[in-house]
Amino acid sequence: MLHDIADVMRANPEIVLFLALAIGYFVGKRLKIFGFSLGSTASILLAAIVVGQVGITVSPLVKNISFALFIFTVGYKVGPQFFGSLKRQGINYLWLTLAVAITALVTTIFIGKLLHLDKGTTSGLFAGSMTTSAALGTAGDAIKHLAISAEAKNTLNSNMAVAYAITYIFGTAGTIILIKMTPALLKIDLKSEVKKLEEKMGGSESDEDSQATFSWTHRLDMRAYKVLNGAIIGKSIFQVESLFPARVAIEKIKRGTQVIEGTPEIIILREDILLVLGPTANLVNAGDLIGPEVDRATVIDVSGEIMDVCVLNKVAAGKTLSDLGKLKLAHGIFLRKATRQGHELPIMPGTVVHKCDILQLVGAKNDVEKAVAFLGYAERPTTVTDLATVAVGCILGTLFGLIVVPVFGIPVTLGTGGGVLVAGLLCGWLRSIHPTFGQIPGGAQWILGDLGLNLFVACVGVSAGPQALSAIKTTGLSVFLGGIVVTTLPIIVLLFLGLKILKMNPVLLLGAGTGSHNCTASLNAIIEASGSPLAVLGYAAPYAFANVLLTVWGSLIVSMM
Repeated sequence: MLHDIADVMRANPEIVLFLALAIGYFVGKRLKIFGFSLGSTASILLAAIVVGQVGITVSPLVKNISFALFIFTVGYKVGPQFFGSLKRQGINYLWLTLAVAITALVTTIFIGKLLHLDKGTTSGLFAGSMTTSAALGTAGDAIKHLAISAEAKNTLNSNMAVAYAITYIFGTAGTIILIKMTPALLKIDLKSEVKKLEEKMGGSESDEDSQATFSWTHRLDMRAYKVLNGAIIGKSIFQVESLFPARVAIEKIKRGTQVIEGTPEIIILREDILLVLGPTANLVNAGDLIGPEVDRATVIDVSGEIMDVCVLNKVAAGKTLSDLGKLKLAHGIFLRKATRQGHELPIMPGTVVHKCDILQLVGAKNDVEKAVAFLGYAERPTTVTDLATVAVGCILGTLFGLIVVPVFGIPVTLGTGGGVLVAGLLCGWLRSIHPTFGQIPGGAQWILGDLGLNLFVACVGVSAGPQALSAIKTTGLSVFLGGIVVTTLPIIVLLFLGLKILKMNPVLLLGAGTGSHNCTASLNAIIEASGSPLAVLGYAAPYAFANVLLTVWGSLIVSMM
């Protein structure tokens, strides 16, 4: 019976891959080790190694295509942030990421040579310790071009997968622990540092009185009031709006049978009917300030709209929310949330808006449409994906990766993975310039990236299966200990450079530490410990830089070992 099942699995390797995916996704969400989730990628790799013990041959084409889709998507997502951060204050984050990447590279090669590890084991140790699964692909591509036998290449790939599995757990859990322990070890009060940063940025997230910007709200209301309070008669709309304890907008005025657009300079007259827009809590005292509430339908039926807008305008990018709030088009517009690379930003006057940040605006439809037209490109819900861009990007990236440049007599190449990554970066950047180019919605990015990565990892694990146990027995403990060093030392270097030389705020520095390690889970730990999302501001640029540098390091380690 067991022999029959094994024969079916060998004859139909796709069953084994899907089985590894199913087990890995299921276990990755539910299994925790010392309170830490193993994650889908590591779980799928381990599951693939186990089910691969029966001896499965997987076509290299499946592995190559899945990795190309994954690495292209990574580049596409971080492209705008990568190129944009090179022009702004992100240069400090570039130095930090370079320090982390170079420290990890040098440490990995030193440990590899000290322990006499082979190229595959060393590159797997690096990929797992720095939680950079993409480095597996670039390292595997470099191994493919080595002048050795096919059997030796299989051994290196197997050792790489095993080393990655051994070191990935501490790469994730260890980074979280180290990042969380840092404030206590260095006697840093994170919540106090958050307050300092908030003061520098113009106020706290909850302090709406300090926000001369968009207002943050969960619910927006629109009501109409008849002007009978003599205290506001003869005042301008701007003066009346400033009497409210929190921000509102007078959207329309009905004067007799005429409906007037509510611009700041218009003077209020007796018996005008004002259509007031704002969060429900901000309208509580509107009747006392203006006059009795009336049916808003007597003014005009104004359509409201909620819209996500990708910031592309060079005039808006680089400005603070306070600066944007002072623009004329901000009247009547309220900001519900802002995100950068999928992570929510703090809404404060000093928060700087970067290119390709997503702002969720709410207000009257006409006002929202005007603001969207100025800021950039409306991210309207869509299921359409420009697969032609994905395909052409993968083709050009593959060809670019085949180029070999001699450096001091050593042939240097990005390899297929590095080339496709560069193509993804350029496509993502081009879309930030031309919004109608190469559209890949968020859901499509997730399926291409997540499934591409995990299908690639499943292929690696299944191929490694038969040799995995012997590799664990011979190098398991030494690789695990080496991984601890590779994970830890770059964090120490980052803290020294950030605190002692660059004099950075610890909250932003720890955010940069999570980004430079490609460890989003540790970012969540910092947000929880500090009680603020401010760490996201330090995370985004290093995450973009690290995705490029650490991925390329995979092939570099193979060539240097």
